[in-house]
Amino acid sequence: MSKLFYIFLLFFLYSCNKDKKESRLNGFDISPDIRNIVFSYKEDSLYHIFTKPINNGKASVIFKGLGNYVNPKYIDNGKTIVALCYSRNKLAPEFHFYNIITHKITHKIKVDSGFISDYTFSSNKIFYLQAKAFQSYSPIVPKSYHDFDIYELDLMTWKSKRISNLNSYSMREILSLGQDCLLISRQGEPNESGLFLFNTKLGVNNSNPLSKIMIENDTLRNSTMYSNPVVLTNKNILCASSYQLVMLDLKVKKEYPIFPSTGYHYNIIRNVQDVIFYQQNDDTDNIYYFNLFNKKINTLNITPDRSDL
Repeated sequence: MSKLFYIFLLFFLYSCNKDKKESRLNGFDISPDIRNIVFSYKEDSLYHIFTKPINNGKASVIFKGLGNYVNPKYIDNGKTIVALCYSRNKLAPEFHFYNIITHKITHKIKVDSGFISDYTFSSNKIFYLQAKAFQSYSPIVPKSYHDFDIYELDLMTWKSKRISNLNSYSMREILSLGQDCLLISRQGEPNESGLFLFNTKLGVNNSNPLSKIMIENDTLRNSTMYSNPVVLTNKNILCASSYQLVMLDLKVKKEYPIFPSTGYHYNIIRNVQDVIFYQQNDDTDNIYYFNLFNKKINTLNITPDRSDL
């Protein structure tokens, strides 16, 4: 390949990438009655929180201010919406709580500084994953968030504390399985990548608090790429495995395919029982959903109208 052609190819790829549309979505969740979606959407360089009927009704903004609101979730049987708020140019997260009945923000709770990748609600507590470092461990790898641990926010006392001592390279998602058990996705070395169980009662000084989910028919180390887990009605786990969607039967420790590779990663997966919603890195504002029994894929575009902003 000539040097001139190589330079032209680089310029062409850069131009295509520059004009490429990017999704403005930064987290979503589905109401327990499957009637509404809450989502974070970027407009004028800031992320706001909207709700919208799934039958393509009008979007309404519920969180909007001088900071970024991201990763909204329904809690308390759908009575409350929680979102993370970061002040502009600051890594000082707050949990903001919105009462759906009164249409008012009821609490704004500050926690320690650091990036929060995900959180889950269980038994009047919010468990969340937080990083304390932003750095690179290699000269050829860009900086990213590291040194993750698990924290809890007590919704009765509004006090937070660290409940693990992992300093994990990367933690992406957290999900409550009930009975003091959390499901966490991690990335790092092969033995530190995949899905892990964490007992919240073990204490911060426990030297080995994580138990990795092992799959007997795992091939090509696909289990190291598991992410975005959700719990189905039969207690199996549905999750992403790189570009694929799979179901894990934890009793027999086997993986079953749901959808083959589409060429796009799964950014977010949510569910209400066996109705699955997901977003992929396909550079659209689309959310896709299907019922696990028929697997017919539907599309929901959540781009707000200008009049909604």
